[in-house]
Amino acid sequence: MFKFLLIAAFVPALVLAQTPVRQCGNGAPLPASTDVDGCTSLPCDIQNGAPISAIARGITSPIATNTLSTYIIVRLAGLQVPFPMPDGLENACAVGTAPGTCPVSAGQTFDYELNHGGQALSLTGVTVQVEVGLRGDGNAMVGCLEFDARIVG
Repeated sequence: MFKFLLIAAFVPALVLAQTPVRQCGNGAPLPASTDVDGCTSLPCDIQNGAPISAIARGITSPIATNTLSTYIIVRLAGLQVPFPMPDGLENACAVGTAPGTCPVSAGQTFDYELNHGGQALSLTGVTVQVEVGLRGDGNAMVGCLEFDARIVG
């Protein structure tokens, strides 16, 4: 009985630890769960220039691919804000997925962890839409998610 109560107490905490995200307009699959720096409600507060870490669990690839590349798109009022990927973060096979994840077969499920060292944007005090995705060979979509973030100074 005590084990049941202990599990019942932790399950809501695990559910609340997830960041609510949306599917991207391109229709790429969502991961089973996502956690962005402990953000549990939207918009997520992101400190301008501070490191960002996020983990997406349960990404099921719709395709077979030898490569995985990460991209981030930031939009303000529907307009894309320049956000170049820092060197080394584009190759998700080398950084972000467990060793041995690549190549990926169709139907394979894996996790992806983004550890971004931080990047100053020329925006503060605004809410933006952030799109984070993984592309395979030939830019085929493997996974994608969107969430709203408030850039704080």
